[in-house]
Amino acid sequence: MSTKKPVFNEQQWRTAQEAVAEEYENYLEELRSNGVDYTIKNARKLLIYQDLLMEWKHKLPTVISDLEDNPFALSVFDDLKKKRGSQLLQRGYDHIANWPDFNPTPLTLWLELEEDVSI
Repeated sequence: MSTKKPVFNEQQWRTAQEAVAEEYENYLEELRSNGVDYTIKNARKLLIYQDLLMEWKHKLPTVISDLEDNPFALSVFDDLKKKRGSQLLQRGYDHIANWPDFNPTPLTLWLELEEDVSI
């Protein structure tokens, strides 16, 4: 028995792409409104959001070809249907934060930033 994959049109993908970007912008606004100490405390979450967002920042055909077989990415369409906005980045962060080696210490953050700069 084969599982049929959902197929979304270009406009639906564009809407999803915009919703993920809006979720990220809302998070940045949360950081701005809560100040520097809050931002520093949540820097790891910001880095994870940025990593997850990178896939969604490509041109739309690339986004579609990269993500159309990704069940996690496709869950954004459920968000849009049920909640009228994306919670994909938050779910991604929640998932990653549960990894046994998730360690958002200042040293880990610094090493991650250094690695990102070298890329």
